[in-house]
Amino acid sequence: MDIKGLQYFIVAAERLNFTTAAKECYITQTAMSLHISKMEDELGFKLFNRNRNKRVMELTSAGQDFVQRARRLVREYEIALRHSAGVAAGVTGRISVMLPSCIEGFVLMDRLHAFREHYPDVALTLYVEPPDRHINSIKSGCADICVGAPDDMEPDGDFAVVRLREDPIVIICSIRHPLARETKVNSGALKNERVILIGPKGIPNTYRILHNSRRQLGFEPESFISVNNMDEMLLMIELERGIGFLPCFVRDRIRTENAGLAFIPCDNDGSSPTMTTALGYLKSNSNPAIGNLLGLL
Repeated sequence: MDIKGLQYFIVAAERLNFTTAAKECYITQTAMSLHISKMEDELGFKLFNRNRNKRVMELTSAGQDFVQRARRLVREYEIALRHSAGVAAGVTGRISVMLPSCIEGFVLMDRLHAFREHYPDVALTLYVEPPDRHINSIKSGCADICVGAPDDMEPDGDFAVVRLREDPIVIICSIRHPLARETKVNSGALKNERVILIGPKGIPNTYRILHNSRRQLGFEPESFISVNNMDEMLLMIELERGIGFLPCFVRDRIRTENAGLAFIPCDNDGSSPTMTTALGYLKSNSNPAIGNLLGLL
């Protein structure tokens, strides 16, 4: 007995006529009669009472009970089939994304909202973890995708890496800092500055920003201070303990809440340090929702 057999029985139970039921099921009346007889033999009880000419039928008490349960079984099967087909297509199921900080979350948030709108039946979960844990977390199955610096992921041959965007870096300083009066800042104006960086296990991209500043602008800071998170970084900058670097897409997110801060583009003969944002996932990960998320990112 299978689902198709249960569906045949349900139609026959509703029509109480094998000929009519057979037509609806696109099989012959003989095939329908043989199917019901085989089902009764398998079950060990009669489903139908037939009169002598077999033209008038009624369900037995057991048949009335069994058709109700058969309907529930078929409904559950159809629900399971639709759900599993959705999982196979990546339109149902789960996907988790691991971020090194809210900064990377800011740049992706519009696309993540779009993903939720396009695939409402996929449960999207975000985690914030230090980037030094990302690769091991992905490999242990804690998340499907990680977001961060491509240099962290590309050396690992198990990872597929997609570069999403590259953003110019802005300098953040107190509005009382002399740099706040400038429209652009070059390397000569920065060489004696103390730089406040988020890390060492917070956002390693801020260290890469410092490296890019040295490489692209020839800027060597007087010293730098490491803090644990962006809130601490902004407070220290507003207290004039130093300056900071962040990608420009963060600027509009924090400007309205931090009126004591100034944001100035870095520039040195048209050159500016940048931050690259990428995502990575295991090449062996078969979660089809990954492809759908990549399509929107």
